[in-house]
Amino acid sequence: MTAAIRRAVPPRRMVSCFPMTMEKSCRFVYNLVMFDYKAVCFAAIILLLFPLGAAGENGCVQCHASLTSPALRQSYQDWKASVHSRSGITCEFCHQGDPDTRSKNEAHRPIYDSLNPKSAVYYTNIPSLCGGCHQGEYDAFTTSRHYRDFMTMGVGPNCVTCHDAMSTKIIKAEQIEIFCTVCHNAKAKLLPDVTSHARAVMQQLEATARDLSQAEASLGRAENRGMAEARAKGFLSLAEKEFSACKQDWHAFKLNRVATRLQGVENLIRKGREALKRS
Repeated sequence: MTAAIRRAVPPRRMVSCFPMTMEKSCRFVYNLVMFDYKAVCFAAIILLLFPLGAAGENGCVQCHASLTSPALRQSYQDWKASVHSRSGITCEFCHQGDPDTRSKNEAHRPIYDSLNPKSAVYYTNIPSLCGGCHQGEYDAFTTSRHYRDFMTMGVGPNCVTCHDAMSTKIIKAEQIEIFCTVCHNAKAKLLPDVTSHARAVMQQLEATARDLSQAEASLGRAENRGMAEARAKGFLSLAEKEFSACKQDWHAFKLNRVATRLQGVENLIRKGREALKRS
């Protein structure tokens, strides 16, 4: 396409260094402008007739979108509805593979079966894989007893236990028992009370998240009216940072620490709201 444009549009002549008459100068400028105008129009027509491939096309996504296998189809649909999909995190980020080829064999060549320890998604490789993006959560998880048991004995949760592999969801408080009671139950005699404690802390996390979101929305409305108070901004900014730290502590399973820090976050939110009322 570029070569066609070059052949159709002759190269510009070099501008002479010698002075021109006013009439010649005006005609030269006119011809130069018209030349650019015609070149742009011609290029636009060529692009309409012979469009380039869509930017960001991904061979893995295109192929898997058309698969009819129920299991593979469901995996694709779960990913498509996920935050990873909305953020542009496509198959090769986790599974490896080559998304730029249209050959199935070539696309799958760098991929190992998930039961192969060389696979990026082998179960003990999952934490470090997710940690490539979620560094804070990964660092917190590696300090936990769960992580040590998981890496040394292969028992306990990893990231996909709670967040799933393809849908990448965040579990709710009412779902805690589904996951935790697999190990923490009266029959196993392995801290059976921890499940109810975890559910209570998760409920506290969810409530604080709602309170913080509402307070930040109030701050945004005050800013739009030009009435935002610097103290309110400061309190809510600190609350946001501390709440992020609470979420990281959750990944270390430090339930008591999370509960205590959340009380501090609520206190900062309260001070921010009071400052907004005075503004």
